[in-house]
Amino acid sequence: MEDSGSEILGYFSNRIKKAKEKQLKELDLSVPRDTHLNDQLDHIPDAVFELTWLERLNLSNNRLKNIPESITQLTNLTQLNLSFNRLKNIPESITQLTNLTQLNLSFNRLKNIPESIAQLTNLTQLNLSFNRLKNIPESITNSPILSS
Repeated sequence: MEDSGSEILGYFSNRIKKAKEKQLKELDLSVPRDTHLNDQLDHIPDAVFELTWLERLNLSNNRLKNIPESITQLTNLTQLNLSFNRLKNIPESITQLTNLTQLNLSFNRLKNIPESIAQLTNLTQLNLSFNRLKNIPESITNSPILSS
């Protein structure tokens, strides 16, 4: 019998496999809020970055501490949900996801947001609530595109 860690990894693997086989535009790798810590992702599986056609990716409620540079391969993303993780910073490379319209970074441990995030000119929703931000770059607060 598999332990719960193997089962949850199988759960994620099956979702990724299905998304690949059916070329789904949406992939949900979030877990329920009451899930045991060992049943959450602590990194984004490499196989996700092969799904270059993805438009919506939900990685909420995991234990992610960083976003790998490989995220830039997902150039078709319009929605990225990274809420309820353990992110301390966001890589500058996220600005290469130029199709993003929604980016949810709420409930993390972010202290800073890169000034370059303002380069995401299609972004209409940016959720930074419940972080440890010292300040928000002026280029973001002055963005005419972001809705409140």
